[in-house]
Amino acid sequence: MKFSFNKVSESFWTSHRQTKDLVTMASLREQGGAGVASPDYREEAAGAARPENTERNRSYNKLQTVGLYLGPLLFAFILFFLPLPGLSDEGRAVLAVTAWMAVWWVTEAIPLGITSLMPLVLLPLLGAVDSSTTASSYGSSMIFLFVGGFALALALERWNLHERIAITIISAVGASTSGLVLGFMLATGFLSMWVSNMATVMLMIPIGLAIIAKVVTLMKDDGVYTEEEETKFTKSIIFAIGFGGTIGGSATLIGTPTNIILAGLASELLGFEISFAQFFFFAFPLISVLMLFAIFYITKIAYPMKVKKITNGRQFVTDRKKELGRMSYEEKVVLTVFTITAFMWMTRTFIWTDLIPGISDTMVAMIAAIVLHLLPASGGKGERILGSDTLKNMPWGVLLLVGGGLALAAGFNGTDLASWIGNQLLLLEGASYLMILAVTLLLGIGMTQLTSNTATVTILVPIAAALALAINIHPLPLMTAVAMGAGFAFMLPIGTPSNAIIFATGKITMVDMLRKGTWLTVLAFVLILLFVYFILPVIFGFNQFEYPDALKQ
Repeated sequence: MKFSFNKVSESFWTSHRQTKDLVTMASLREQGGAGVASPDYREEAAGAARPENTERNRSYNKLQTVGLYLGPLLFAFILFFLPLPGLSDEGRAVLAVTAWMAVWWVTEAIPLGITSLMPLVLLPLLGAVDSSTTASSYGSSMIFLFVGGFALALALERWNLHERIAITIISAVGASTSGLVLGFMLATGFLSMWVSNMATVMLMIPIGLAIIAKVVTLMKDDGVYTEEEETKFTKSIIFAIGFGGTIGGSATLIGTPTNIILAGLASELLGFEISFAQFFFFAFPLISVLMLFAIFYITKIAYPMKVKKITNGRQFVTDRKKELGRMSYEEKVVLTVFTITAFMWMTRTFIWTDLIPGISDTMVAMIAAIVLHLLPASGGKGERILGSDTLKNMPWGVLLLVGGGLALAAGFNGTDLASWIGNQLLLLEGASYLMILAVTLLLGIGMTQLTSNTATVTILVPIAAALALAINIHPLPLMTAVAMGAGFAFMLPIGTPSNAIIFATGKITMVDMLRKGTWLTVLAFVLILLFVYFILPVIFGFNQFEYPDALKQ
């Protein structure tokens, strides 16, 4: 029995580590098999993870111990002692559960996915939300959209198509030092739109380090080498990869969990569908501008190089393309399914809705996942494009976390908690709409620098919706500002897994990240503010200065 319990416990922690690799803002985790990381790099990453594993062997580290007791104490204090005039018992219960879960999410007292299951027990037990309503949150269509997106990502990784895409993009931008930086950022950004940010950065870092070494050798051969030029080029490539992964993931609904949580909460709280195409048309121009500025900033302001051209600079990339060889049958199949799926997502609302009744982004994702498991692989070994082990590799902790956030949203929406919070925020009623939007966005950006972006979105988006109701403005701009802001953490290694990975290379310092990340964060703040204010209402077709009457009912 003891052996069985230990085995189950270890499986929970394994899922927890998988979830953190994707969405939590802690430190670099042990990672094996992501991308094409070299053995040396993997060993370094594993070494960085050992202190954490040692602490886990003591059951709870100091932060987890604090959170373990603080969560239920805060829950009891809010539920029984904190004076909250005007709030019903049901609303108080939801607030208490939210506080408990927020503490355990931030301190990671238990695995994130397990914390996310708490609403299934506590909300019905406290009479806040019935069991069926709570449980249905974990079967939301948004969760299955994410499942389909992960299936595509796993297929890309299994057959190494993501590396071919990256090398192709890099080879297309020329042999100049600025061109290589541009290529790495574009390649990383494009891949992270479909594959997890961490997996993308883990793929690109070994390629980047290899190209850095090659370019340094070529600079020495050309007689233009200096230590300063090597440092500038190295940091340019490393930042291009790290920042590219963070920026690119925000372009699509499946690129980062914060976007899918936004879509799920918008559906749960407002009954408002955010389609894949609508979100892409809003977010892609934003991240394109941000990425172009980031490239300009890195190459022209932060690390301007005297060496502009490298003799035979394209040779390394060309050699790597030759090593990859011709596209395999499996790569062609995955690319075809990937292309068709992306096309269906982009055109669903204005082509396929009238032709295929009931079609949704989730349906398209599920069809893609099923097809990838149906199609056989070559070689006569009985394999398929995706095998039965795909289910084991799915980040179930992430999916449970999204479900837990939707369950809390159901509690906000099913009680008077949302309106009560909105009434407490009426002190902002006299402020200008732009000021309220800026404060909300700043809160999202600031909080995500230090803690999980998924927890940030799950906690702040319902509050933003309640604030919108209280001051009679459309809730979607405030909700989108929080979600987009939470996706951009550039300033600290603990901000995102991408930041942790590039910091772990030892090529950049904490001061480098603070200086370069601060300027990028400021630009992200300005761009999100402008796009949410001017572009979002046009794409989604609503009046942002008025709360819809239909949502008040």
